[in-house]
Amino acid sequence: MVADNPTHRRSTVALALLVNAVPLVGVFAFDWALFPVLVLYWIEAVAYVTRSSVEALFATRPVDDDFYGIQVPLERLREKRGSVTLVDWLPPIYPRNLPFALNAGWVLFGLGVVAILVWGYARSSGSLAGLVLPGVAVGAVIVVVRHAGTLSEFVRAKRYEHHSALSTFSRRRWMAVVIAGFLLPIAGAGADSAGVGLTATLAVVVAAKLVADVLDVMSTTDDGAQPEVEADDPITVPDGEPITVVGTDDRGVVLHALGLGVLLALLPPYGFLVALVSVGVGLWFGLVAAVSTVVALVAGRAVLEIPVARLAYGAVEYRVYGDVVVAYDRRLDAPQWSVARHEIADVRAGSGIASTFFSNDFGTVRLVRDDDTKVLSVVDDPEALARVVTR
Repeated sequence: MVADNPTHRRSTVALALLVNAVPLVGVFAFDWALFPVLVLYWIEAVAYVTRSSVEALFATRPVDDDFYGIQVPLERLREKRGSVTLVDWLPPIYPRNLPFALNAGWVLFGLGVVAILVWGYARSSGSLAGLVLPGVAVGAVIVVVRHAGTLSEFVRAKRYEHHSALSTFSRRRWMAVVIAGFLLPIAGAGADSAGVGLTATLAVVVAAKLVADVLDVMSTTDDGAQPEVEADDPITVPDGEPITVVGTDDRGVVLHALGLGVLLALLPPYGFLVALVSVGVGLWFGLVAAVSTVVALVAGRAVLEIPVARLAYGAVEYRVYGDVVVAYDRRLDAPQWSVARHEIADVRAGSGIASTFFSNDFGTVRLVRDDDTKVLSVVDDPEALARVVTR
């Protein structure tokens, strides 16, 4: 259990109260309408999600798949071992946490949709002109300071050692996001459209937001951490020099990533987004614009797959020792897996279609065992690796 910091807890509570005081002062002292209040709380919902995503990158403990049982983007990074240190004053970042941190993007997308709806329905009840904009800006600064301070405490107290990439998104924090980012704007806009008095609406909004803040303050300890999860089984790398070392081909990594990116762009869930956006563009601007939108979205998704592929296996090299084959990531300085050579029943090497465009051949090697098969993608000179493994 991480020891709680009373000073940090008091400062967090004070900042939370100050955030909620800004709209009260704005309404009663400067005649704010409802719209600026909703904008301020929407900003804080975005801050909630962003903070949790950054905390997830540093989480040390592995995710308990049985406990959570969810699907996330970039699944192939979930088994990635090792970490990278960007700067000395920050904890290391674990690539296996990236899928969970990026999964919060769907929540940010939802917040964006809510923002558009609120802008359309509640815009008439106020604006950000005049003295309202500086007031909202002050409130936004307080929000950023509050969440930056909580993140700083998370790092300073090494709370990340007691969390997984999912437990940083505790249930109480998600409840706060739902209240601040979704329920308040929808309820507030609905109350405004129904002609409910601003004072009554504001009282409900502030009360609900205070509940959200209390829940978030409570979750700054490790109470939201997942059940105990066993650490990754260690992978032993033999002493001495390997018989041979074969790496991956960078051009093959890029081509493989582009092909996979195009495929993923056409499949759910991204494919639904491509179809929805392209149909909308087509209805407004015509067939040519719709086709151009599809091409742009698919190409963008394919290009984004390149850094993911380079992180997943771009720096991996396959080391063959007398008794074992080890996949080792040079960039992360960590072994990824190992296979005892006596367990390998068959070795299959093949070249991909893309490799025919280059003089330096690359392809796939499959290490077949009785219970599973290890697939080594875009291997530089797969035939040479296969020959060494089968000796």
